[in-house]
Amino acid sequence: MNGQEISEFPEPDRIHLDINLAKTRWLIRIRWIYSFFILVFFIVHTFILNKIYINFPIFFFILFLSILGNVIFILYLKKKGALISGNLKLLAYLVAIQLAFDFMVLFLYVIFSGGFESPVLVLFIFYILVSTFVIHHKKALLYTIATVILITAIFFLDQGLVVSSSKLANLVTFDILLVFSFLISSFLSSNMKENEILLQRLFNQTRELSITDGLTLLYNQTYFFERLQQEIQQSKRYKYQLSVIILDVDDFKKYNDANGHIYGSKALKQIGSIMKKMFRSSDILAKYGGDEFVVMLPHTDKVGAFLAADRLREIVEQESFGGEESLPRGKITLSLGVTSFPDFGDSVEEVLSYADKALYHAKKLGRNRTILYSEEIEENNS
Repeated sequence: MNGQEISEFPEPDRIHLDINLAKTRWLIRIRWIYSFFILVFFIVHTFILNKIYINFPIFFFILFLSILGNVIFILYLKKKGALISGNLKLLAYLVAIQLAFDFMVLFLYVIFSGGFESPVLVLFIFYILVSTFVIHHKKALLYTIATVILITAIFFLDQGLVVSSSKLANLVTFDILLVFSFLISSFLSSNMKENEILLQRLFNQTRELSITDGLTLLYNQTYFFERLQQEIQQSKRYKYQLSVIILDVDDFKKYNDANGHIYGSKALKQIGSIMKKMFRSSDILAKYGGDEFVVMLPHTDKVGAFLAADRLREIVEQESFGGEESLPRGKITLSLGVTSFPDFGDSVEEVLSYADKALYHAKKLGRNRTILYSEEIEENNS
């Protein structure tokens, strides 16, 4: 088994991550379009229609704020590696800040371009639609409420407290449009969110099936190789030990021949269940071959691994299995080989080879025992 043959499984949250990254990239593009639209709008109304809603210094200051906010957003994302590493909490935090920043920029532009009579007031509807799709629709409700409150405040600052019923009707109509925009976009985004969750669950289930041995419900060999390679790389980088145990069932062929393969499958499943109960959640347990199993123990030295392996041997020996009286010892027993990294081996192949040699030595010495690999084993076998 070499490095090229080890398949690369996507992470369980890959779909969810890709969707969130797409939303973030979408927000970046929208914000550039938003800034460009404001610039074109100002040029058209000022130089073509001769309608000056806002003076040049204030306009370019607000436009500068909009562009600067997007540039800072992009630079910060790259600096923190959020778009690469997929830090969803950081992405959500930055997006929330950017939406608040956009809200401030739009508010300033409306204030200085005519208040409630501003031709860009309608952009608040666009803002609500974007915020509802980019962040959770429940959080977007806060932006909608804030927009309604600010629009109402702008209206009364412009018109005074005493206004005609027709103008008040315009305010109510616009506020209703804002709420309606949120309700529509919220309904759509919530349905999209539900679909995202369903896709993620389906993906997780599919991936779990692809990396799991159907009989024992432990990991399969392919996944084990991948994880062992990753863990060896991490061990080299962060200077910690890891250990590997290879084990098989003694005289398993005789057990199958005497009792049939159904009993053999039940015994393997029972051993897998014992292993899952005994080892840590951080340990990687896999079905390695016909009656072989393999365990990787991160952050565990050879002594700790040997003790864990021998404890498993004792537990299995004390367990009751159907038809085990047909075996030479009258019991199902295990032989186990243990090695550690970086003490022995520098690759997946070498580490597994040393563990396998220790297992072979356990078989050679009479089975039902745990052997820790050492250089003496090579000398005895030579």
